[in-house]
Amino acid sequence: MKRISICVGISAGVILGLIFVVAGFIKLPVQTDAYTILLAVRKEAILLWLSDYVHVIVPWLEIILGFFLVSGVAARFTALASAVLVVVFMYNNIWLIHEGVGLRSCHCLGDALTRLLASFSSREALYMDFAMLGLIFLILAFYPDKWLSLRPWFLRNRPHGESAPGKSQ
Repeated sequence: MKRISICVGISAGVILGLIFVVAGFIKLPVQTDAYTILLAVRKEAILLWLSDYVHVIVPWLEIILGFFLVSGVAARFTALASAVLVVVFMYNNIWLIHEGVGLRSCHCLGDALTRLLASFSSREALYMDFAMLGLIFLILAFYPDKWLSLRPWFLRNRPHGESAPGKSQ
């Protein structure tokens, strides 16, 4: 049973990490103005200031969080940090649905994937956010290492200082 819970925790980390890495890399070359437009529409002072930076910061943040989650470096801490990002995504999607913009494409997975999926609405993105929150819960509950463990999951059973098979020290 313990082995299954370890596999669940590691698998959830890898899946969530891949979602973040793919979403970040898809958004990176386009640097869509979707965030800027959405933040400017709300006309709140802090959001207007943020609108200049958020479309650059979010893809890089997703990529960094994704690499940490896939590798398993500080996976629980990274999952907790990614929960903040996912909650912000959820708030944004709920706001879009409330304002009636939720049926249009949210561009939250970049323009290329939006074209591939025809239309990825804010409501569908909200469902995905809930699934990502579920993955975060699985990581927090079942990930085998400590909160700030810097040892990747694939080196977990190898003692510190041991070299890879076939290599001499």
